[in-house]
Parts: sequence; structure tokens; C-alpha cells
Amino acid sequence: MVRVDNIIALACRAADMVQAMQSAGLLNIKSKGIDTDLVTEADFASEKFLRAELHKLDPAAGFWGEESNTPPADPQFWLVDPIDGTVNFAHGLAYCAINIALIDQGETVLGVTVQMPWRRIYWAELGKGAWLREPGAGETQLRVNRADTLRRALLATGFPYHSGEAEDNNDAEFSWFSPRCMGLRVLGAGALDIAQVASGMLAGFWEGWLNPWDAAAGALMVNEAGGRVTDYTGAPWRFNGPGLVASNGLIHDAMLEGIQTARATLAQPLLATTPA
Repeated sequence: MVRVDNIIALACRAADMVQAMQSAGLLNIKSKGIDTDLVTEADFASEKFLRAELHKLDPAAGFWGEESNTPPADPQFWLVDPIDGTVNFAHGLAYCAINIALIDQGETVLGVTVQMPWRRIYWAELGKGAWLREPGAGETQLRVNRADTLRRALLATGFPYHSGEAEDNNDAEFSWFSPRCMGLRVLGAGALDIAQVASGMLAGFWEGWLNPWDAAAGALMVNEAGGRVTDYTGAPWRFNGPGLVASNGLIHDAMLEGIQTARATLAQPLLATTPA
């Protein structure tokens, strides 16, 4: 079994590399067909590095990265977002991360999220808890917070890249939650947002169009920290399911009810989120 410290070390090396590229000046920033969906030369360099190094650690495991985006047939594989929060990264906004998960027979068994530039390292192993490692501060176990109503809850969310092209773009959900919670943040890096739910900084997070590489590591962290992660219907979250809701568990049903209420106003929903 690959040791989590090895994966943390690789993620930190990738972070060093992409931050050095950022400091030198990112020479190649382009869109992926939509103006708001950016990719940089550092995204590709990070994925190439992590693919090679993870293969050295475990040659039998497959690899699924955001930029190559080829789901493997292997029963065990690495799921990698080489830079989560690329738009933030490209603009020099310090809320982005390297995100790595290990998937075994469809279940996430290890997750590592390294926040740049401060090297706040969130990690979890199935059945072994979720943890935060900070420079000079040691390691602490993560626990979700105890906010038990929406009014006491600090929430976060994110918007899809098609937000200017379709009515089903999270505007309805955002408008419903905004006056009913303590505060609502849009921080621009879903992997980190989910990790913050595990840490207790946030009580809940939802988003409709997260990719597996955004969410798998953080979903494991929230579950290991005592929280709950589902899709919009309340079923356990899975790859390519209808949305993701991560919470401390205490407000989860209220969040699901709010999402369903808000989405009932949509004339043409793009996600099939009606509970069975």
C-alpha cells in the first residue's frame, strides 16, 4: 500500500513546481472552449509530473487527470486535479490546490489536498480519519463543526462554466440560500471548499457540476471528519451524479430541501435532481 506521506511529498513537489512557474510568469494561458474555463502551462506540467511519479510509486494503478481526462479501466487508479482553482491561480489569487485521490473498486481510499501557497495539507485515509498538517503547527484531526441551523451556518458554493448560457446555473440555489444562512462564499476552488467543510471552517458546500477530480478527495475527508456527502437527491455522492452537497450532517437535510425548493422554480433544469 502506498504511504500517504509519499503522496503528500509528491503533491508538495508539484506545488513547488507550479508556483515557480507562476513566479516566472505564466506564458501560456488559454481557455478550454469557454472563455471562463482556463488552463495554463502549469496545469499540464503538474499533471505530467504527477502521472510519472505516481506510476513509479505504484505501476499497477491507473491514472485519471483533469487535463488528459481519460477514465481508466483499472480497478485502482489515481484521480488528479493538477491545479484546482486554475482561474484563481492564473490571476495570482492564493486559493488553489493540488488534489490527489486514490480510487479502489469505485471507492475513495485516500485523499490529499495541498493548498497553495501556504502548504496547508488536508489528507484522509478510509477508516483512519481526516487530518490537517500545517508548517510549524504539527498535525490535527479534522472534525466538522456543530452549526445546527442554516442561520448559524457559513456556506460556500461554486458556479458552472455555462453560467452565462443556461438558466440552470446555480443562481436559483444561491438566491435561496443567501438570505437564510449566516454567510455565503464563492471562493473558486471546490476541492478546497469541501476540505474546509471537513475542517469545520464551513458548515456546508454545494455545487451542481463538479468533476470527480474536484470532489473525491474532499468527500472522503468530510465523511472521515463526521460529516455527510450526497448528491442533490440525498443519495450517496458518486462520480457524475446530480450535484454534490457536503455538510456537517446537522444541516444536510435543510440544504437538500433548499436545493429542491430553489430548483422547482427552473423551467428547464439541466440536472435530473428529483428524488426517486
